[in-house]
Amino acid sequence: MIELKSQIVVTKDFKKIKEYFKKKIDPQFLYVIEQEEFKIEDAKEAIKEAYIASNKKKFILLVAKKYNVYSQNGLLKVLEEPPLHIVFIILTDSKSSLLPTVRSRLPITVIKDENKDEFSLDIKRVDLEFLYNFLQKDITKDEAKDVIKALLKGVYNSNIWLKEEELEQFSTAMRLLELNSNVKNILTTLFLIILEAKKR
Repeated sequence: MIELKSQIVVTKDFKKIKEYFKKKIDPQFLYVIEQEEFKIEDAKEAIKEAYIASNKKKFILLVAKKYNVYSQNGLLKVLEEPPLHIVFIILTDSKSSLLPTVRSRLPITVIKDENKDEFSLDIKRVDLEFLYNFLQKDITKDEAKDVIKALLKGVYNSNIWLKEEELEQFSTAMRLLELNSNVKNILTTLFLIILEAKKR
């Protein structure tokens, strides 16, 4: 599944990937630092551990949803020139949470969520009530992207005609999601465009 080498692993399922490494690596040669936010003191701990001599391969697994800038800059030198027998594996749920300088030092492995069904939407059922109920849920940025793709697919399959500027709103929505704009505002705009188009 995943090679046992220095790398960045992008995954939504930290637990599953951690278990994978725990099964594959002898516990005495696996050192895990897991935080919600990886800070400079965590980077110092990782570096200190890397310089504890080992005559066998030692794996340092860093797991966090967020890596702050100082911690990443602190790791740069040791990632570029790790001590003998040291393998660094960084787990993140998004490549963009890491600085380009960090990404350039390690190969990136992206693990797709195999259990995830493609989000589908019956455009015929979309009305204001559906929209209201749908927006009561907590929707992540990645889920919102799936919703946008499903909306476009549904529009195409239902032969709903969208004007050029309305279609442009869909690509704008994707860009706004990358900028962490409000997910519900973005989706509301797109749903309303479709509701308007259904009346034509």
